[in-house]
Amino acid sequence: MKAVGFRSSLPPRSAQTSPRPQGPGRPSTRTGRLRSSASRSLSNGADGISTEVSNRALFQVNSVVGQVWLMQLRKRIDASYARLGCGRAATLQTGYAWRSFSTFFEPLSAIEIVRLFENLLQFANFEDYPPARSFFLAYAPLAFEHDLYGEYIGPVVWSPPSGSRKGARRVRRTLQRWCEWMEALTHFQVHREWRAASVCPEVEKAVILLWPLVKRHNWSSAELLTTLRSLTACGERFPCQSQEQLASFCQGSLGLRFQQPNLDCLRTPLPAEAVASRLIKFLPTVA
Repeated sequence: MKAVGFRSSLPPRSAQTSPRPQGPGRPSTRTGRLRSSASRSLSNGADGISTEVSNRALFQVNSVVGQVWLMQLRKRIDASYARLGCGRAATLQTGYAWRSFSTFFEPLSAIEIVRLFENLLQFANFEDYPPARSFFLAYAPLAFEHDLYGEYIGPVVWSPPSGSRKGARRVRRTLQRWCEWMEALTHFQVHREWRAASVCPEVEKAVILLWPLVKRHNWSSAELLTTLRSLTACGERFPCQSQEQLASFCQGSLGLRFQQPNLDCLRTPLPAEAVASRLIKFLPTVA
């Protein structure tokens, strides 16, 4: 499936120059104050011109802080792979992305969290810029889930008035899930660099990018194995020869641990099976 399949949920591509961070690392207190100041300016614009300027300033600050957050996320995952490479234990996709995102973006009012979401969607349209493309690609599986559950922000369901608490709760839920998919995508990007000579790259890619579904729906290793055999060319080759082998491979090589013990009885239909099918078809887009 091509990326255009979910572009209707994103705003039109902006002609602005993509904002870039000044350097790596955690945003300073000054950066946080800048974001808050820009947000307040948005609410206090005296006329159309000042509002437009404050909107642009808020977009610049939110997108830069978002990029710094993404660099921090990547640094964290890279450190985990360094431990795995030394034979030490490491666990990935444990919710760090959302926890750190909530820290980078201090508590927001209803209108501020809606503006933040809109700014990140706008930033995601700069597809030629790698950080923006990451935001764009991570939004795809969220859109697939929204098509099935209708609980996020997506086609047909946009936000209620920006000051609405109900709208803010939906946006917050969408941002959290977006972070979870971003964590999976960044995990895959780091994995690809560390495991360039992998013997089963497509299976590893599928496992890493399906993991948010595994976690949310509590799939067992047997259920993931059945999904891989059904939707990929996994067959009964390594690491798909048994559910025990798959679980061991996920933990030892990918830093992924199943919450659900191995089960002989599989759920039918498997929760989110339709999302998994769409995501597998989308994987060639994720280079």
